[in-house]
Amino acid sequence: METIHITLPNSPDNFLLIEMCERLKAGQMVTMLFGGTSMLPLINGRGDKIRLQPLAEDEQMVVGNVYLFLHCNHYVIHRLMRIKGSELIFRGDNCVAYEHVVRENVLARLVAVEKVDGSLWECDGEYWQKQSRIVLRKKWLKSALTSLVHERARRKLSVVYLILLAILMWAPINGLGDVLSNYIFGLRVDHFLHASIYLMCPFFLADWLKKRPVQILLCALAIGLLTESVQYLLPYRGYDVNDLVANCFGNLIGWAAILPRLIAHNKYICNLQK
Repeated sequence: METIHITLPNSPDNFLLIEMCERLKAGQMVTMLFGGTSMLPLINGRGDKIRLQPLAEDEQMVVGNVYLFLHCNHYVIHRLMRIKGSELIFRGDNCVAYEHVVRENVLARLVAVEKVDGSLWECDGEYWQKQSRIVLRKKWLKSALTSLVHERARRKLSVVYLILLAILMWAPINGLGDVLSNYIFGLRVDHFLHASIYLMCPFFLADWLKKRPVQILLCALAIGLLTESVQYLLPYRGYDVNDLVANCFGNLIGWAAILPRLIAHNKYICNLQK
């Protein structure tokens, strides 16, 4: 089958892109050099060639396959991530942003990758499918971790954190007393546990209190005081001043850890308001 050779992302020779589209529309398979890093690690922009098969009008789009499509006047080779009604959502394996495309702008499907060393990876083959699943799993984990930096996700997690904190502080779990009475470096394990639990408290309060450092610290200390004081009223729990000190110590460490970020954020807001 006749092939042509151009480079993606878009070649400076526009007539080659036009030629590519004409060949695809005529039902011919196209082989081209791939440029860029958007599909690493599976497709290397330094020498890998991609083989594209024209997309039939009635061909069903499959999530996970890689397609050639037109987006913002640029030809892009990315993976189909989701189908939302009539909208197709693509993303490169090495990218964060998504492309939202209609079916009419999809030209071809990736069917094979010719590696620099001469090996051929068929996209319907077991090896390509396995490597694609590995990349997608890593991408999902990275996206989940990255979502923690978004305020909306942190607000939801903060509610879960406070509920779990109340359960842990007020639930009848005194049966662990013998285990937690052991000492490390002269301090009870119980105190280490209290301090570690409250480390994340200032982090989750930051979004609710608009990044105000003093208010965040005072609110975190108040939560530590409240959760320990309520234990005084519970017949199955015991109030301990040392536990209260450990709560405050954990809050102070957590607050100090996020303080540089809070200060930087406040400076940024002040500069915007000038």
